[in-house]
Amino acid sequence: MAQKTIALVICSIRSPRVGPSIANWLTSLITPRLSSTPHIKLTTLDLADFPMPLSPSGRTIPAKLPVPLSTSPYSDPEVNTFSLAIRQIDAFIFLTPQYNWSIPGVVKVAFDHLFHEWKGKPMMVVSYGGHGGGKGAVHLKEVWKGLRGGECVAGVELALGGGVGKAVEGVLDEGVRQTWEAAAKGDEISEGWGKLVRAFEEEKS
Repeated sequence: MAQKTIALVICSIRSPRVGPSIANWLTSLITPRLSSTPHIKLTTLDLADFPMPLSPSGRTIPAKLPVPLSTSPYSDPEVNTFSLAIRQIDAFIFLTPQYNWSIPGVVKVAFDHLFHEWKGKPMMVVSYGGHGGGKGAVHLKEVWKGLRGGECVAGVELALGGGVGKAVEGVLDEGVRQTWEAAAKGDEISEGWGKLVRAFEEEKS
């Protein structure tokens, strides 16, 4: 089987932020499983590393661009850089907070700048917030459908509960992490990872 890359996408760019700490926890859960799937590579993609305009510019409609895409199909160089990065990814784990029952604006901006780069690729959503970020996850999934993205194989909600205050300061409370583990959230993450891997296997068959 050809090498496949799954990106863990950190969807918050605020400062300070707890997203990278949660991403590290997710990575610690997934890494032990990589030895059984040598054709799968996990990488981290941080939206903070890809500053882009708030809106597509010019007359280019991403969905109307001819495929295969050229190396620079967009008028903004920052978007071209992001496009090339996303083209290297075969599936996604979107790690997103919930803002006002939705996703961070930067996530919608990232989605809207591209189209073909997302199309057909499977993903899972890991949301977090005071009560788990479920409403934000629902919104993300709806946008993904509009992008003609592939199957959403799993959704995991991580409730910050009493750890919200520390999370706003960029700190993942140890008690919160222990609560997640007691609630078998780690198992949910592992199951979602397995579904992403199986999505590749079904694609091959």
